[in-house]
Order: sequence, then C-alpha cells, then structure tokens
Amino acid sequence: MRVEQVAPDIHMFVGESYQSISTVVADEDRVLLIDCQASREDAEELRRFIEGELKKQVRLILCTHYMSDHMAALKLFPTAPIIAQESYMLTFESQRSLTDETRACFVGPNIEFSDKLVLKWGRYTMDVFHNPSHTLSTLGIDIPDADLLLVGDTFFGSIVFVSSAGEPENFVTALSRLQSKGRSRVIPGHIGMYDAKAFEHALFYLKSLQRHVEEARRSSHGKDSILEIPIESCLAPNVETSDFEKEFHQINLELIIKRNLFSTVAESRGL
Repeated sequence: MRVEQVAPDIHMFVGESYQSISTVVADEDRVLLIDCQASREDAEELRRFIEGELKKQVRLILCTHYMSDHMAALKLFPTAPIIAQESYMLTFESQRSLTDETRACFVGPNIEFSDKLVLKWGRYTMDVFHNPSHTLSTLGIDIPDADLLLVGDTFFGSIVFVSSAGEPENFVTALSRLQSKGRSRVIPGHIGMYDAKAFEHALFYLKSLQRHVEEARRSSHGKDSILEIPIESCLAPNVETSDFEKEFHQINLELIIKRNLFSTVAESRGL
C-alpha cells in the first residue's frame, strides 16, 4: 500500500487491489475514514497503519459511494458510524457481479442524507454534497482549508468509467460542479492524487468517446467498430494512459453496447 501525507492530519492510502484509495483525516486520537479499500488484505494493512503507526482509532466512516471496491474495511471498525447518500443500496445492487465475498463485506450506513451535509472534523470543515455520476449515490467532499476535493469515482485517471449505472449526461454535470469548487488538488477513488486538469481531461474523453461511438454506429460494422475504438483516440492532447485506464476503457465500450449509451435520448439531453 502506498501512503502519502497530503495535508496536515490528512493521509491518502492507495491499495494494491484496483489502486483503490482511502483517505484518513485525523483529529487528536480519532480518525475520519473516507472509503474502505477493495480487498481484505489492503483493508487490514490500512487498519494496521491507522492503529499501529498513527496510534489512532477510526470513529467515523464516510463512503463516497457504495461499491464493493471501496467497502472492504467496513467490518474492521464496528463501532464507527457510517455515513452514505440515501441511494446507497441502489448503487450496491447495480454492480455487474456480486459474489458471496462481496456481499460479506456489506455493512449498511448508520446515517443517510439526500443532498448536502456539513461535517466538522478537527481543523477542517467539509462540504459533503450529492454528485451523481459514476453511481446514483456518488458524493463529493470539499475541504477548502486543505485545498482538497474528494470525488469518488467521478473520473478514473484521465477517463470516466460509466459503470453499470452511470449516465453519460450526469458526468458532464458532476464534473462541471466539481470544477466550480476551484480546488487545485483532487483525490478520486483510484490511482492517486490529481490536479484540476483532471476534470478537463475526463470531459474531453467523454465527449470524444461519444463522437467515436456515433461514427461507429453509422459504419457498416456497427458494434464491432465500437469495440475497436482505441483509448488513445479519446484522450486529450499530450495525455498518457495506463494499463488500468485501458482496462476500464474496454469495459466502457462493452457497456456502451449493452446499455445502448450515447443514443438519441442521450443526445437530446445535451451531451
């Protein structure tokens, strides 16, 4: 697991599984944990660091969205209340494959809210807001005093991942809302910390992807042409990509066909 201190009392943890990110906000001997890793091994390492090295206890958990690659540590802190957006169960059930192991990690939230929540933790005041995109329950977390914005899976590196539930037009609204916060440092749900250009890159990818899908649908090869759209043709200029992003780009193409995304309905909504 990679550990990085990003601000006074704030650490970012990047796990081995899916490069899933957890963020720890400390206040004296207690910790607010934001997202909970993708594997039991990473979750245990996260707990060892918090309790062993930081010498603190998790007293509150905030979930940016209820997908299993961010839930592995929920049961490791049984006394910590969990906060989530009220559509959390729709998000959990929307996942393409729910195994027995995945379901075993599930713990429902103690506190649900619909739209906005102001949370004061130590030196920081956090603006937590509903920002549906990758999932219906996705949250944004703005921490102005740290010049930091946590966005869940609203973008994946330089792309977006539409998932089994995300709607392309929602990404445009969500990314624009995040941009308006004016933060220079952004922590998504995977890979690592980015600067504000990540929003531009994600929007560029989304709009380029739509254009290529529309062109593929007009071709004689149809679905086969969609599956052959290279990620490089959808990236903003001078943006490099990783194997991780390439993997999820390919899943995007499959989901576009399965869910008939970027159809006339989507176009009429202004994407």
